[in-house]
Amino acid sequence: MNEYLNKLLKTNNIDYVIASDTDSIYVNMEGLVNASGVTDENEIVDMIDKFCDQKIQKMIDTSYHKLAEYMSAYQQKMFMKRETIANKGIWRGKKMYILNAWDIEGVRFNEPQLKIQGIEAVRSSTPKACRTNIKNALEIIMNKDEQSIQKFIVDFKQKFMSLPFEDIAFPRGVKGLEKYSDRDSVYISGTPIHVKGSLLYNNFITKQNLSKKYRAIGEGDKIKFAYLKMPNPIHNTVISVPEELPDELGLQKYVDYDIQFQKTFLDPITSILDVIGWSARKRATLVDLFN
Repeated sequence: MNEYLNKLLKTNNIDYVIASDTDSIYVNMEGLVNASGVTDENEIVDMIDKFCDQKIQKMIDTSYHKLAEYMSAYQQKMFMKRETIANKGIWRGKKMYILNAWDIEGVRFNEPQLKIQGIEAVRSSTPKACRTNIKNALEIIMNKDEQSIQKFIVDFKQKFMSLPFEDIAFPRGVKGLEKYSDRDSVYISGTPIHVKGSLLYNNFITKQNLSKKYRAIGEGDKIKFAYLKMPNPIHNTVISVPEELPDELGLQKYVDYDIQFQKTFLDPITSILDVIGWSARKRATLVDLFN
């Protein structure tokens, strides 16, 4: 692909393939766009679509036929097609990226749509309230400026602090309750945090004779867990629950919303902002100081 585009665009040793995966490559078409002089977003998408169909597709098909002949294949069964046309993309790591897509497999959008892979917004282990707002934050990052995302973070944190436990806790599945349990200390050293919270919960409802009112967490159950401020009634930094946080635990006021916000929302967003050199918080400048 690089050899082909360098020859076609009359450039020398430019690496147009900016990322690759097992069965895909991501190609930078900036040189083509600049050479065309087209500036309208929809016209650019049309031009790239046509270029891929008439030029890139033929090159790929020809290459695979040559490969089939070289390998003495019975039939040529390797096919690749253009998938996404995006005007922006951010790669946080392997199989972790966000694309600002205008066209996906021939489906054209009036406004760009996010295509997300491996980011917390699409993970079931991220609290629902954060999944929605991480996606909203990514749309701001893609289509607005640094000040806009900083304001969004401040506004969402204010809202986050008033959400119930169930909306801000981490969802998980529990395995190893028997393996990590201890008769004297409730749990052994090295217990995963969500399992520790589950064992503490089961221990508490048993000691408080609440087993008839609240079911214990069992092996394989889905739970939600959150960090706690110390000191608190269960003398630990975490609690897990099967559905809702029971009032009898007296833990609602001890839920550490700051840590929850940091781990469930701010850390994932900051990891993306770091890639593009933006800050999650407004940075003081000399101008601010003298004003």
